[in-house]
Amino acid sequence: MPDQSLIDYFFPYQKRYLLDKSKVKILEKSRRIGGTYVQSFEDVQDCIEQPGLKIFFSSADMTAAAEYMDYIAGWVAKLNTIAKALAEINCEDISECEFADEDKGVKSKVIEFNNGSKIYALSSNPKAFRSKGGKIVWDEAAHHKDDRKMWAAAKPAAMWGYSIRILSTHNGVNSLFYLIIDKCKKGELDYSVHTVPIQLAVEEGLADRICGKKLSRKEREAWLENEHKGCLTEAIWQEEYCCNPQDESKAMISYDLIHSCERQGVLGLEKAKGPLYLGCDVARHRHLYVIYVFEDVCDQLVCRAVEAYQKKKWSFLEEKLYKFLKLPNLVRACIDRTGLGDQFTERAQEKFGSVKVEGVLFTNTVKADLAISLLQAFEDQKLIIEKCPKFPGVEGRIEDEQAESIHAVRKIVTSAGNVRYDAASTELGHGDFFWGAALAYHAKAANAAGPIFVKTDNPFKGESLDFSGFR
Repeated sequence: MPDQSLIDYFFPYQKRYLLDKSKVKILEKSRRIGGTYVQSFEDVQDCIEQPGLKIFFSSADMTAAAEYMDYIAGWVAKLNTIAKALAEINCEDISECEFADEDKGVKSKVIEFNNGSKIYALSSNPKAFRSKGGKIVWDEAAHHKDDRKMWAAAKPAAMWGYSIRILSTHNGVNSLFYLIIDKCKKGELDYSVHTVPIQLAVEEGLADRICGKKLSRKEREAWLENEHKGCLTEAIWQEEYCCNPQDESKAMISYDLIHSCERQGVLGLEKAKGPLYLGCDVARHRHLYVIYVFEDVCDQLVCRAVEAYQKKKWSFLEEKLYKFLKLPNLVRACIDRTGLGDQFTERAQEKFGSVKVEGVLFTNTVKADLAISLLQAFEDQKLIIEKCPKFPGVEGRIEDEQAESIHAVRKIVTSAGNVRYDAASTELGHGDFFWGAALAYHAKAANAAGPIFVKTDNPFKGESLDFSGFR
């Protein structure tokens, strides 16, 4: 048994994993928390304690397998001085053995112990596990190209009492890894599951070790927030760090659909010659205050202005809204009047009239109608938005704020069977651009049966308007 000081070297979540001797053990994890590292220690430990054991390791690519073997060599070097059962490694064998192309053949690297135990690092070709028997270590299981074939080949290899270890971050909800985890959590499989999101890892010392000092709670929270912002998208953060697989199929509007309706250089109210429609999603502190203005061009709404703000005074936000509502060819505006937006909408109606300004209360039914209508608008190419616009009113945010926000809204079925349309509420927003665009599209649809707007050659003629503040 290795020296206890080596066991104490690990974080608490790693120690719990090491002490679990279940036949099938799964590590559902965040990126870069030392999962493969602690697994390599367990494997060396098993080789010492079980003479003649064969361990077969496979990761998603050859570089990951090579990193695992480096970990093994590192543990061997440490344990050589204290484990009498462990012989020296033949380094020449390791360096001379190369992987074959994963799609064309199967080769491995091997480390052999003097008690007959061996550790093989295999390629990710499913054939690698065929005709083999021993302990199976399947790393980054959700990221294997042929994950079902891999499991079909690997599972029987451990049938004669050997253990199986499965480690991975998530990769959507269609991977076999997700299916296995889901069955475990439903009680349909009795495998042992260790779930380690980044928050737990940081709580148990990860950020402290990375920073090289003892961190306060506030410093740990700041470290997490910095990592969160660096992900650029909420989907990356949730899946890669928080153990929450993302179901792209449940996104109301896919990235491909969003990008198909993007154009460069459509912004600019000076380009607008036809009727305008406005949507405003109201927020002030955590979420974003978003205004969209679209021009009706041959029954296609083209974005002429889009603005976003956070943590601004109500007077500032009203000023931005009223600047648009004053436009002579602004036909109709729909404003989110839920919660904070109620008084905000009322003041706008008092100033510009309830015919021009409609308040929309976000009930589940209303949000469903708005979401479905917006989806249809994207599918029918009825909506054209600016590609990757910038928002000076919102600093320190992600790169493509608009696309990520529109993509964030999902169709959610509750445990009671009710359907709602919503996005995760985070520091990055709450699907604010989605709802702003949906309200603008609703403004056009709601006006369809109303009075006819008479187009002119120049709707701005005779008006002294300053467009310098518009985007």
